[in-house]
Amino acid sequence: MLTHAAALLRGTSEGTTEYLQADVRDPAGILAGAREVLDLDRSVALSLVALLHFVSDEDGAHEPVGRLLSEQPSGSYLMMTHATADFTPQESAAATAKLKAAGVTLALRSREEFSRFFDGLELVEPGVEVPHLWHPELGDPVPGQDDGVIPGYGAVGRKP
Repeated sequence: MLTHAAALLRGTSEGTTEYLQADVRDPAGILAGAREVLDLDRSVALSLVALLHFVSDEDGAHEPVGRLLSEQPSGSYLMMTHATADFTPQESAAATAKLKAAGVTLALRSREEFSRFFDGLELVEPGVEVPHLWHPELGDPVPGQDDGVIPGYGAVGRKP
């Protein structure tokens, strides 16, 4: 993954592109790396895409998000997607069991549980939504989206 990320890094005169390989459960390490590139006195966006469903509540999934947000100023954003079993309970149970047998945690959260990550933030419309319905008017249709619900949620929140 690091090799792939390094191949994609291309800075321009408009700005720098950087990649940090880290464990989300180590927010201090992430913040130290981020400070090397970002001015955390200015608004930033924290993007946690398809990540936290691999961190259980017992492993403290909410703590790193809170710590990372605590270092961001007002006007910063959290953008997050997360898998759920809300729409496909049988398939999700099978996937969870298969991954558990391989030693991988899969913590599928309900809409309510996912929404907790945005406590204290101002949700951007349309709020917590399945990803392919989050402003679909902004893009071209993607083949296969009519085949059913994508079993996950997405949201963007602004730090007041």
